[in-house]
Amino acid sequence: MGKLAWRNLLRNKRRTVLTIGSVATALLLLSLLMSILAAMERAEGSADNRLVVRHAVSLTFDLPEAYWQKLQPLQHVQASTPLDWFGGTYKDDRPQNFFAQFACDPATFRTVWPEYRFEEQEYAAFAAERTACVAGAALAAKHGWKVGDRIVLKGTIYPTDLELVLRGTYTEPSAPAAEKQILFHRQYLQESLGNPGTVGTYWLRLDSPQSIPAVVQTAEALFVNSSAPVRVETEKAFQLSFLEMLGNIRMLFGAIGLAVIVSILFMVANTLAMAARERTREIAILKTLGFRRPALMTLVVSESMAIGLCGAVLSLLLAMGLLGGLGRFIEDFFPVFGSVRLTPAVGATVLALGAVIGLVTGGFPAYDAARLRIAEGLRRLA
Repeated sequence: MGKLAWRNLLRNKRRTVLTIGSVATALLLLSLLMSILAAMERAEGSADNRLVVRHAVSLTFDLPEAYWQKLQPLQHVQASTPLDWFGGTYKDDRPQNFFAQFACDPATFRTVWPEYRFEEQEYAAFAAERTACVAGAALAAKHGWKVGDRIVLKGTIYPTDLELVLRGTYTEPSAPAAEKQILFHRQYLQESLGNPGTVGTYWLRLDSPQSIPAVVQTAEALFVNSSAPVRVETEKAFQLSFLEMLGNIRMLFGAIGLAVIVSILFMVANTLAMAARERTREIAILKTLGFRRPALMTLVVSESMAIGLCGAVLSLLLAMGLLGGLGRFIEDFFPVFGSVRLTPAVGATVLALGAVIGLVTGGFPAYDAARLRIAEGLRRLA
């Protein structure tokens, strides 16, 4: 039976190859969408015990520096630090020169991000020099920076340019995307702006993830009646909020995926139905030779299953090659995509969909073949 199904698949090689290619293209798109959604859900690099405190209205509004003194003593808060997004340009505004730039407090930054690995001497030199900076190892390697190099950032959000001196690099093995950013002194930025006394965000490290609800409620209540109310959220939620600015990504990807699957079902079903009609006379002859209905249905369905599974396997091979480059391209803009990859769950889902496509699209021709009368089939032209 298997040999006969294989011969039927190779009878019209062009049609078989094109059908497999169509299934593979559709499932490839679905694989990419599912992998991106999975990366969004993972939010690589986000800790489950870190909170972000920002202005309740928008990130474009800053908070007073005085808030820090009220946040530090809160119960369950083990460490806190301010952080400002600078958003300047390096050399020019080409995408390849874009990277994250944060103004931090060197004395407290490592207490909130203990996973960042610095050379102690380099970090001490960074902390002691007002115009110093440190960069992720991946970012330094990309631009060929070495310790002692001068890095000029031209302000876009803030009306000031910063001249920085690289004093060290760091690594973060669990989140490679975190190595594509630069850290410098908040004091230097504040002085360049005339000491406005404002902070973009505060970051808190808690003693336990179970303490999050209590700290969120307490911190937000502290400033509920102030001129600058705050919103407190987990690091993961904060990262995903940038993607939400683009709209409901999950619903969009789900709608695209559903449209892809429905389209490919109709297309493959039509192709297999045409192939089955061409073999009507052969099926009638097989019946005269003693082939029963279950055997004929298995023959037709096995052909469609082979097409569906071959398309699924091909799509996964293509996805493995594409996702690495896709992740590297977009993680500079959205670090959450630094972990985009083909997961076992996505792979299993795509294979299952390939099998379902084969089963559903082959079921109707198989049913027609099984109920075909021998005399009627012999009267038709092959």
